[in-house]
Amino acid sequence: MTYRSILVHVDGTDRSDARMRVAARLAQVYPAQIVGVYLVPGPQVSLFATALIPPDFVERRLQLANDAQHAAEAKFRETMKAAGVKQVEFRAPVGDATEAVIAHSRYADLIVLGQPPRDEAEYHYSMELANAVLMGSGRPVLFVPYTGADGPIGERVLIAWKDARESARAVADALPFLKEAKKVLAVAIADSEEETLKDLVTDKQVEGFLRRHEIEAQVKRIVAPDIDAGELLLSHVADIGADLIVMGGYSRPRFTQLVWGGVSKLILNSMTVPVLMSH
Repeated sequence: MTYRSILVHVDGTDRSDARMRVAARLAQVYPAQIVGVYLVPGPQVSLFATALIPPDFVERRLQLANDAQHAAEAKFRETMKAAGVKQVEFRAPVGDATEAVIAHSRYADLIVLGQPPRDEAEYHYSMELANAVLMGSGRPVLFVPYTGADGPIGERVLIAWKDARESARAVADALPFLKEAKKVLAVAIADSEEETLKDLVTDKQVEGFLRRHEIEAQVKRIVAPDIDAGELLLSHVADIGADLIVMGGYSRPRFTQLVWGGVSKLILNSMTVPVLMSH
């Protein structure tokens, strides 16, 4: 297994530049085609309000939006060219952004999105986009910290291990990274000693699964309340100098929509290194 196609979210922000640089570096390693998908928040204007806006104002807004899209495409193609990526495609789908990105994501091996920027107007849009892609695409998503990730990615990997479908899926989806890693540590956090004893068998099973792929990994099991799990994982990232977290992306139903599980949301909000999530 390897990554032959990588989709990256493109917009006009500096954070987009960081995502594109990460995608370009990964495309050189595997190698892979890069698809840049241009997505920006749509205007929150009612049809009634639109009817009252002067036509010349609407025309100026459309021109500005068109200029921003062309500038983003130029930056995307410039970044890929500088990195030596030859298989490149740029798309700017129309319509609902979340529906569009899910449709395009399903045909890529890896999706590169940005960490939702805290304390900014686009936070809720970015969280909605991240949730839609992770839950709806059926593909692994690599989240890039909004501070950037210009250092190594995947040399020292921390797996947030849990005997669950999402975690097993994430480990399998991360195999291209894990095969090249110099160190792989899986951390399993249990609520009680009883749960720890029950899951020791699954720890051996995941170690065996990775060993069959020629990946030497250790599973470290810790007993701690669930509320502390995210903080414990982040502390282990610092302890081993990890440059990539691999974990399942968990959600829980809430009326008619899915919302982030507690640990997944904490990691996404507090990440300092790239995080590969699968659902």
